[in-house]
Amino acid sequence: MAEQFDLSSELDSHAEMEINMLVYDMAKRRKSIWKSSYMEKRRSHGEFTLTSEFSDSRFRNYFRLNRIKFNEVHSIIESKIYSEGCNTQIPMGTKEKLAVFLG
Repeated sequence: MAEQFDLSSELDSHAEMEINMLVYDMAKRRKSIWKSSYMEKRRSHGEFTLTSEFSDSRFRNYFRLNRIKFNEVHSIIESKIYSEGCNTQIPMGTKEKLAVFLG
């Protein structure tokens, strides 16, 4: 006599796995869209970009260094804080990293 196999449990687990994969894919897509729109705006609307419009006195109050000293410190540590980034994200610039540290 031939044995009968219960395929309903296999079908249920397969359907559940497909649903989980769809939910994961939707969440991943939503996250990457948010990240990319933020990354596009950071270069043009980021706080560090706006500091280029500061007067010299405001720049000094903000970073506790004048522009010349800021650039001197940057030239000393630039090679130590540089990173190439990865495939999914543009890295923060070295001057911006220094500004975050000082701010």
